[in-house]
Parts: sequence; structure tokens; C-alpha cells
Amino acid sequence: MKLKLTVVAGPHQGREFVFDGYDTFLVGRASDAHFQLPADDPYFSRRQFLVEVNPPRCRVIDLNSRNGTQLNGVRVQAAEVSDGDEVGAGHTVFRVRVLGPDPDGVATLDLPAAPGDDATRAPEVSLPELPGYRVENELGRGGMGVVYRATSARTGQPVAVKTITPARGADRKQIDRFLRECRILGELDHPHVVAFREVGEADGVLFLAMDLIDGPDLGGWLKARGPEDPRTAVRIVCQMLGGLAHAHSKGYVHRDIKPANVLIHRDGAKQVTKLADFGLARVYESSRLSGLTLQGDVGGTPAYMAPEQATHYRDVRPAADQYSAAATLYKLLTARPPHDLPKDVCGQIAHIVTAAPVPIRDRRPDLSPELAAVIDKALSRDPTDRYPNVVSFRQELKRFA
Repeated sequence: MKLKLTVVAGPHQGREFVFDGYDTFLVGRASDAHFQLPADDPYFSRRQFLVEVNPPRCRVIDLNSRNGTQLNGVRVQAAEVSDGDEVGAGHTVFRVRVLGPDPDGVATLDLPAAPGDDATRAPEVSLPELPGYRVENELGRGGMGVVYRATSARTGQPVAVKTITPARGADRKQIDRFLRECRILGELDHPHVVAFREVGEADGVLFLAMDLIDGPDLGGWLKARGPEDPRTAVRIVCQMLGGLAHAHSKGYVHRDIKPANVLIHRDGAKQVTKLADFGLARVYESSRLSGLTLQGDVGGTPAYMAPEQATHYRDVRPAADQYSAAATLYKLLTARPPHDLPKDVCGQIAHIVTAAPVPIRDRRPDLSPELAAVIDKALSRDPTDRYPNVVSFRQELKRFA
């Protein structure tokens, strides 16, 4: 299944853009726009609107533009777009067409309910039976699936096992590709990255076994302790950046760094930072096993997402991880994310694309100006204004550890 945008009015009439999977498409006068209008066009802002695509679904998000964005002639802030609808601004109009099978046949997935949510809680189910593992209890659940504590029958060691149920309609080719790409993630071997041990399939459920971390994630850490002192916070993030630098050197980008994916492992008297779920966000979203889902449909917010990750989904580079790592450090120091975001996901996306983060000393005035300058630089909206890489970012931070 594909989705096609055709320019049906305006100076670029006749141009077509075709999407065969999840992607984002930026329209405006900015030099990085996928569809760029002249710099002096009076009807368009630098970043006019974003089209988010996952065939057959499509959504348009106005990026707080000066003159607004229309769907079928009606001004909208954000809206779902259907086959045959027209999206426009100024004299330019795009028509949306869905190409391929009946949209009702697209893969869908009933997402796991959050623990404690009585309105959406899924029926109680027995623990899964996974070959080679004795599953003991549930540890948590999120957009991708459920995580269990288990013991490896081969080694006797405790592990964490993430289970994923493919969306209804997912085919064998998609499943095999997902398993293959997950196995590639096992190449990462670093003391500050949670290691994948095995990827498998049993009774229609995919599972990933990884190291069991004895300790909280940074979200739980913050709830228990409140904002961290600068020296401890910097040490935690510097360890995580060490693992990130290792992965970047091998060509991997994490894409989902946030407090929930940074774990504090207790190793005797020591505490070791571990970065979890490396690369899984991209593998899962691009596999079509998720039944996706536009941004936000699986939960969570773009609070730690670099602006270019929202606008250029398929071209996310290591600089985006640097931004997210800095946003995580910001949260660790202030107990607040870098942006004051609206509640709706579309509004959040528009905000991070068009607004600068709140300077960290506005949240925590006692922070040294030198450390604040390092964090604010890594949170620059333009990737070229950040540090050249996470090694350089880490080197600057180490002065405060």
C-alpha cells in the first residue's frame, strides 16, 4: 500500500510524492523542507506544515504558520486526511490518494493496557511460555509490548524478556525482517548498553531476551530523589554517552533516548548507567508489525525528540541522539523537560519544530553558567549548532563530573 501527494494547484502543479511506509514530509520556505517554496513567498512560513504518513493513514499538522493551513478549504491546526482530500496553503494545493488494497485490510494491533488503568485494562492472561526461558513475572509494559523477568534454562541467569505480538495482518516477510534486524542489534557490546542475548518467536509472539538490570530507570530515580545534584547527574549521563558513542561508531542511532530508557544498574557498591532499547524504535516502527500508529498513538510524547527527528523521520542522524541525551540530562537536573508542551501530540510536534527549548537556568538558576551553556548548546534546534558528536559533548560535560 502506498500514499501519493500530488500538487494540483500552484506554481509546482504536477509534482508528485509517493510514500510506501512511515515518513514525514515538511512543507515551507526552509532550506531543509522536502517541498520548498521560494524564500520570498508571502503565503508560506519557513515551516508551514508537516504531513505525517503511514499508508493508508495520513495526518497534516500546521506548524504555527502565519497564514494557516487548509484541509478541503477549511483552516486546521491538525487533522487526519483521507483519500481524495486536499491540503493547501496560499496558492499551493496537494491532493491525497491512497494506492493499493482496501485500507480496512491494514494491519492493526490492540495495544497493551497500562497497569492500573481500569478503563482499558486488558483481561488477565497467563504468563507466556517461551522456549529456553522460565518466565516468572511481569516487569512492565509499553507501546511495543510486555516485559517479563525470566530465567535462562541454558545459563540459569536472570534476564528481561520483551514480548511483541505482531499486528493483525502482518505477513511472514515483515516478521522475518524484524527478527533479522533485531539480531543485528546484538552486535552492540558495551558496558553502558543493555545487551541483547537472543531474539526468537514462539506461538505467534516475538521475544527479545536481554540483560536484566537491577535498578530503576531515570524516571523512577527522579520520582524517588527529585532533581539530581549536577555532579551526579553529569556522571550518569557521561556513562550513557560512552555507550552511545560506541554505537554511533558502528553506525547505529538510538532514536528514543529518554529517562525511561536509561537504567541505573547496581553492581555491588557501584552504580552503572545502561542505555536500553537501542535501535528498537526504528526497527519496530519501520517493520509494520506495530499496526502503527502515527506519532503519539502508542503513547509517550516528543518531549525528548530533536526537531529534525519529527520533520525528517527517515534521515535521523547521531546529532538527534545528542539532543535527546541533553534533554534527558536537563530533566535529571530540573525534573522538567526542555519544553513546556501542550497536551495534544500534534501541538507538541508543532512546538518542538518551531520553538526553542527553555534555557536550563530559567528552570534551575543555581546551575553554573558554564554547565548550562554546554547543555543549551547540545539542545540547539539546528543540528549544526550542536557539538560535532557525542564524544565532544561528553568531553565538555566531564569537566563538571
